[in-house]
Amino acid sequence: MSVHFPYDEPLDLDSLVNLIQSNYTIENWEEVLSLSDQLMQLAKEVHQELIETDSTSHVYKDHIIYYFGYSHLMSGLSYQKLGDFTKSREYISFYANLDWLDDSTETGKYLIEHFKFFSSANELQLDILDGKKDRLPEYVQFLDANPDQVLQGLINILRSANQFNYDVDSIITHLSNYVEDYKHYNDKVKAAHYLSYQYQLALYRNMNEEHSTAIDITLHILDAADEMRNDKYFKKAISLFEILRKFGTVSQLKTCYDILNKILMRGDLPNEKRYSSRSDSVGSVHLRSLS
Repeated sequence: MSVHFPYDEPLDLDSLVNLIQSNYTIENWEEVLSLSDQLMQLAKEVHQELIETDSTSHVYKDHIIYYFGYSHLMSGLSYQKLGDFTKSREYISFYANLDWLDDSTETGKYLIEHFKFFSSANELQLDILDGKKDRLPEYVQFLDANPDQVLQGLINILRSANQFNYDVDSIITHLSNYVEDYKHYNDKVKAAHYLSYQYQLALYRNMNEEHSTAIDITLHILDAADEMRNDKYFKKAISLFEILRKFGTVSQLKTCYDILNKILMRGDLPNEKRYSSRSDSVGSVHLRSLS
């Protein structure tokens, strides 16, 4: 269920960006779309003022091109999360070509080229999620060149494999070399990506009837999600373990009991306020670093 929050005062460009990021984190896709549209309208207004008067009364931190690209980017990612790949591709085409803004400054040219890069990467990601296996080698090559995207890449590959039922064992073996121990991921977004990857991996192993391995991964998620205080994936792991329980050994059942007993004795459960779970694509919230 989407929730819309009214805002009492007009929002500036940077406030809109911050609100988009916050709503993206809590997976409020409809609100992200609404805010992204507001960002686009305001960016157009500011841009028109700059063209006509070479100045504007609006105060903002980044180059104006950033706001055009970011609006389209976040709309495209939200439509992807909502499963509307057609609309997502439409928005990708928008930020793939920002040359019409006709900016000759170094910052402007830099941003235009980087949005083109993000558009290519996200188009490729959509193809993978759409089950286009022929693009896997290209995607793996992209991930090799951009190790910081590997966790999200593994999530996408495994989701596609789970949905379309195909083998990605060799790809997992290769890309998993980039994955660190969960304690390495202090950033809450990367931590959530790590858990999401492990969860998709457990589903994949179960799909391939590797039940014992799937249970071991699920137990790892339980333990890691507890350490990370990630309520979402702790609950997902509990649910998955219950499905897999009939395949479990005495040792695995005892491990699950020990994890739960440890939490009960401590008197708390994972708190999602500390580690919120979301998936983001190439160049989403972290695009702020381009300014």
